[in-house]
Amino acid sequence: MMHQHHPHYLPRLHSPSSSSSSEAVDMDPRVWGRLPQPLVDRVLACLPTPSFLRLRAACRRFCNLIYSSPFLHSHLLLSPHLPFFAFAVPSAGYLLLLDPTRPQAPSWSRLPLPLPVAPGAGHQAFSPAAASAGLLAFLSDASGHKTLLLANPITRLLAPLPLCPTARLSPTVGLAAGPTSFIAVIAGDDLVSPFAVKNISADTFVADAASVPPSGFWAPSSILPRLSSLDPRAGMAFASGRFYCMSSSPFTVLVFDVATNVWSKVQPPMRRFLRSPALVELGGGREREARVALVSAVEKSRLSVPRSVRVWTLRGGHGVAGGSNGRSGAWTEMARTPPDVHAQFAAAEGGRGFECAAHGDFVVLAPRGPASPVLVFDSRRDEWRWAPPCPYPYAGGIAAGGAGFRVFAYEPRLATPAIGLLDATAPSAFLHGMQG
Repeated sequence: MMHQHHPHYLPRLHSPSSSSSSEAVDMDPRVWGRLPQPLVDRVLACLPTPSFLRLRAACRRFCNLIYSSPFLHSHLLLSPHLPFFAFAVPSAGYLLLLDPTRPQAPSWSRLPLPLPVAPGAGHQAFSPAAASAGLLAFLSDASGHKTLLLANPITRLLAPLPLCPTARLSPTVGLAAGPTSFIAVIAGDDLVSPFAVKNISADTFVADAASVPPSGFWAPSSILPRLSSLDPRAGMAFASGRFYCMSSSPFTVLVFDVATNVWSKVQPPMRRFLRSPALVELGGGREREARVALVSAVEKSRLSVPRSVRVWTLRGGHGVAGGSNGRSGAWTEMARTPPDVHAQFAAAEGGRGFECAAHGDFVVLAPRGPASPVLVFDSRRDEWRWAPPCPYPYAGGIAAGGAGFRVFAYEPRLATPAIGLLDATAPSAFLHGMQG
């Protein structure tokens, strides 16, 4: 059964010129006014989430559908998949959403974000760490036993996980959510003493409606491969029951098999010449299985290898694992930036690195430089293009050149039943700290 608490209100997706971008259609009230209510509800359940949020203002009944479990279940099954990207800054009270499927029309919208209260008020501060299936994961900033908070920005529903069993400083977080289950991984930066940090272990939280208890549990800690060096900003990718993250110095792909609770290694391609590599989930959705892709800038002094940003996909599950002997032949190059596009991207990026995420067939690359444009790669069309300029500049974000923003694959959803496995009644400190 779909279970959702009644939020104080539901935010609206604010999009510039959204009214002028759609053409008015005359609807004969003699036909539309006599449709049976179940048929109307069925039509509404097929609407994308942003369209339904705008339509809720039409009447009280439409507004109250958000509290109907049958409607939420229908909307989860029937509404179209939206491969949006969320640009998040820890200090901002909203998300910036990019729709890569609309290269000409207004592609940006703004969504209020349910952030916990600021640290000045005496409560914990949280930063965005991961996203999956309409949920955002926020990790507490304070060192020690971390709190991971799951949130649905649409319904403003918050639910904390039990405290992480291992004390950590700035770990890497992975999240994989489904309709009735989710898995969260917190890896690395073990606090072995108040003054020392090592990448030793990872903690995994598993919640499944079919398990006992359904509210989830922390599995036994897993041991990271030797000499692992994780970057929390790089995050993790998930495909076929495995999490993937990048280890640096030298670059190595770490693979975590959830079923066996074991880590292994896979060697990336051209690892001596990679810069700002990122592992992402390409494809996926309701009908296709996700693939792991590696996106990275390639820089080599020899002229025979031109500088570019390249995309590789991993073949055959997780490739060949086996310590440092993992072969790079499991990777296939699928795309690279054309010379003119890379010249513009390199000028905007300026060696400062870039944020990267993938959703469906799209990959976005957002340089960390000031007023930097966003580059979009459409893998189905094999096309590189620039996203329209963002009309919502904010301090510390993509327009102001701050390095604190993160990019996540995010799909706005009315129903995220996996969060109902936790105690979805957020503590009062979180509720009073909501912004927006």
